[in-house]
Amino acid sequence: MMMNTAYRQKSLGIISVCLLIACFLFSCKKDTPDVPVKRNEKWRTQAKTDSMGNQYYVVSTLDNTLEVRVDNKDGKTIFSEVCPTIEASEIPENSSKLFTYLVAPSKYINANHATLSLRLILDDLEIPSKFVQLLANIDLDTKKIYTKKYKVEKPLDWSYVDYNISLVQWYQNSLLVREGTDKDLNRGGSYMGLGQRGSQLVCYERDFSIRYTKDIDASDAYYPSGGLSNIPINNYEYMLFLNDGYVGRMQIVTSVEDKWSGKQVIIWRDNLKETNNIPADYSVKITDYNIQNNVVSASYNIYDEKGQLKEKRSRKWAIGNGMPLGS
Repeated sequence: MMMNTAYRQKSLGIISVCLLIACFLFSCKKDTPDVPVKRNEKWRTQAKTDSMGNQYYVVSTLDNTLEVRVDNKDGKTIFSEVCPTIEASEIPENSSKLFTYLVAPSKYINANHATLSLRLILDDLEIPSKFVQLLANIDLDTKKIYTKKYKVEKPLDWSYVDYNISLVQWYQNSLLVREGTDKDLNRGGSYMGLGQRGSQLVCYERDFSIRYTKDIDASDAYYPSGGLSNIPINNYEYMLFLNDGYVGRMQIVTSVEDKWSGKQVIIWRDNLKETNNIPADYSVKITDYNIQNNVVSASYNIYDEKGQLKEKRSRKWAIGNGMPLGS
């Protein structure tokens, strides 16, 4: 009897120890933060970050598909969609043959609308002659993706200029793209637009239906750049703000027809350094700008010859004719 009692006490002791260990392990697991797991992927491209902290990248999945993903600033995936037009045979064996360019929204264009440009090299990485280009318009509001594919296998195939500043988010969430044959786009050191027969400036809606197309055949064609600060006013005009204090209302002029009709690139302009009697060795930098109720406004700093901040100012103009309206 005493032996049975001792046995039961020993068994209960063992069970108690096991329960304590289980509780300890459970509590440790609960307190350990979740570690992001790379799911269903062979490789991923380096992420491109927008002004909101969202990160855009491309993944080659184990299912032989190409997937566009977006993570928020906390690292949580908020968008994931397969590129439906990319075939398995077009997906590179590693990320070194896929180049991405992000056209990130500015504060004057819907912050949840971005465009990701992809270039997939199909042959030699050093001197590529065959490649696939993909424009992907991403809508984080509706969780939809719209794509347009270009496949280049010979010089006369249709292509687009895919450098960062060449793609421009435009009026009412459209996209400006410079297109042409690969031969024309690469003539003259990849600088497209100066007298290149067949080159076009295409304005696409978010679903890649065409809003308008303009020929680029003028000897001094002028169109906006994605690398500069601008606010589209309508389909063809925009306000340009340069860091050095230049403010101007500009117009797209790309074709011989534009020239014949008398269209001018500059509708009006104001050089803040000149019109504010700022010393020649001082510099000006625009820090903010906006358009509201047909009034253009800009804030700017003035620096001395040593780069020291001397003064902060602001100025307003009538959008129609550039008439100064004070500060």
